[in-house]
This record gives sequence, C-alpha cells and structure tokens, in this order.
Amino acid sequence: MVSPPRRTLFHSRNREGFGGTDVDVGSAIDLDDIKRFELTEVYAHPDAKVDIVLVHGLNGDPRKTWTSEKGTFWPTDLLPVTLKSAKARILVYGYNADVYAFGKGGASSDMLHQHAQTLLANLSAERQSEEATDHPIIWVVHSLGGLLLKRALNLSDDLESKYADDLRNIAVSTYGIIFLGTPHTGADPAKWGIMVEKMVSALIPKKVVHTEDQLVKTLQTNNETLQNINLKFLEIYENYRIDMVHEGLQTDLKGAKTFIVDQLQASPQLRGVVYYGIEATHSGMCKFSSKNSPGYSNVAGHIKGWVEMAPPVIHARQEAERQKRLHDLEKAKSDLQWGFHPPQAPKSAPAPGMSQPNQNQQGYQQPGLVEAPAPRTRFEFEVAEIEEMDTEMAGNR
Repeated sequence: MVSPPRRTLFHSRNREGFGGTDVDVGSAIDLDDIKRFELTEVYAHPDAKVDIVLVHGLNGDPRKTWTSEKGTFWPTDLLPVTLKSAKARILVYGYNADVYAFGKGGASSDMLHQHAQTLLANLSAERQSEEATDHPIIWVVHSLGGLLLKRALNLSDDLESKYADDLRNIAVSTYGIIFLGTPHTGADPAKWGIMVEKMVSALIPKKVVHTEDQLVKTLQTNNETLQNINLKFLEIYENYRIDMVHEGLQTDLKGAKTFIVDQLQASPQLRGVVYYGIEATHSGMCKFSSKNSPGYSNVAGHIKGWVEMAPPVIHARQEAERQKRLHDLEKAKSDLQWGFHPPQAPKSAPAPGMSQPNQNQQGYQQPGLVEAPAPRTRFEFEVAEIEEMDTEMAGNR
C-alpha cells in the first residue's frame, strides 16, 4: 500500500528577514515507497514545469545513494526548499547496478546498453502518463550512472523514426546534466576491484565478487565500449549545460587512501563545461545532510538556475523538432505521389502557322499543313453512292 503524499514546507521571511509563515511548495512521498527499480516521483510542485531526474551508480540504490549518514534524503528534504518558486518534479531512477548482477556474461557493453534502453522507455512512458512530455529535463548522475546516461542520450539522439518520437524527445528535452564522480575517461581497474570487493564482501562470496573481467573492464581507459560512448557524446554534449564534479577526499581502500575517480578522469576538458570539486569521498559526494554540506550550494544552486532558464530554451527546441518532422512528412508524401503519378512533360506551343490536333481553327491555314480528313466508313461510302445516284437520276429527268 502506497502512503499518501506528505507536504513539504519552507519558512518564508519578510523583507527584514524576521518572522514569516510556512508556505506549501508541493508534496513528497514517504521514502519507504521509493521503488528499487525504475522511476519514482519523490516530489512534485503543484505547477511543475521541469523534471529533475537522479540516477545512482555502481552498487547504488535510488534511496540510499542520496541519503546521508544522518538520514537526510536531500532530493526531498533539502532541494524543494532551495527551489522554492522554481517549479519542478523530482524523480529518482533505480536499476540493477549490484555488483553480483555483473558477473560472468553480465554487464559489460550489452548490459549497459540494455539499461540505457530501459531508462529511455521508462522515463518516456512516465512523462506521457503524467502529461509532462514538454517538461525540460535536468539530470543528476553519480559514477557509473553518468556513463549510463551518456549511453541513453546517444541512443535517443540517434532515433529518426516517427514511431520513436517519444524516445527521441528525451535527448531533445534534456537541458542540463550534473556528473558527480563519473569516470568519463576510464578509471584504474585495481581501485574499482578493491572498492567493489569492499562494498559487498560481507554479503557475497569472494568467487562472485571477482568480476573484474566484466564490469571493471567497461570502466578501463582503453575499453572500446567506453570509447564509443564518449565519441558519440562529443557530437551532442554542446546541446546541454554540463557540470563535471570530482571528489575532493580520498577513499580508504584496505588501509591505503586514494581517489576512486580522480580529477582528470572525472573532468575531461571540454568547451563550455563547468568544473568544480566536492570535499567528500566518491560515495559521499552525492549525499548532503544539510544545506551547509560541502558541494550542496553548487549543485542545488545550478539546478535551481537551470529550472528557471530551461523552459523557453527547450520549448523552442521541441518546436523546431516538430517543424522538422512535419517537413520530413511532407517530403515523404511528395516522394510517394511522384512515384505513383510522375509529372507529365509540358506540351510545346505549335510553330507559327501550324494548327493543334483536335482543335478547330478559323481563318487562313497554310496548304499542306491542314490535318487530313479521317477515312470514311463503309456506311458513309454507301450513303454517298446513294446520294450520287439520286443526283444523277434527278438530272436525267
């Protein structure tokens, strides 16, 4: 049974900064109702105009990934208060990123591709059911979730069929992306292997944990799947506002501290991208316990600004997409009509003094250029002969 939505309030202040009242800014669901897989709308402003979607990373969870040690789930506990009049929905996406799911024959290129397809289909269906297909989309993605999103946007942008307009609309509607600790250029497989083992060693046998030949290879610098994702994304990334964020604190791996995704891996230099760090570990950089937590003001501030700026930009882009589709449809109709009814060559005008066929003309006609009379039929010959005989008989009288 799903719990009724709970109200989220923020305390408004008067101009002097004192006093004020609590103001209703929307509704948030009970955290126990967050689905492990697929999308869950966790907060909605009553007049929402933008969708904010959060995607977790390796061994993540749509609830735990964004929850601090103090129990603060910032997508509902902090972000709506920061947004205030910036009207948005907030959704979290869950997929099977558990390490043991990426065992033999598991999540290398095929699994990442399948997750990307599912993300597109799920978000597209949710937006249609909520009549929110015109909403701009803002993404917040952590670690492997960033690679998953890039794969999904690549797929969406490549779709050309009119039957896939709803899936293509995801790329068209995307306004901004905040990448948190995403290994864009790959990462050290040894670090990932140790981190993976540390995360699940208490729950899963070691023989299952050792998955370096599958998932970790996808994250390596020279991995073909990762290279293909990046090459395609380079073609479209300038369509979006992008923040690339790196971890500022090292993670303790078996007594040795290191960056899971270092600054170079998380922040490849690209034109127009905004870069900054968060003073937290790789797993801690996506968890904020209060508005004063390191990194929150940057992340939430950019989200709020994008929510306010996105609608006119995305609506213009969506309209251009519709016009392009109409143009393509008209062209297809024209090509089809040409195939069934090829245009006739225009008739040339007759030369001076020449008459058109089947056209009565009065006045002078040049000898030899007049259309010859049609030959008479047998009946016409008989009638003419009878008339000639009558004439002769009349003359003999």
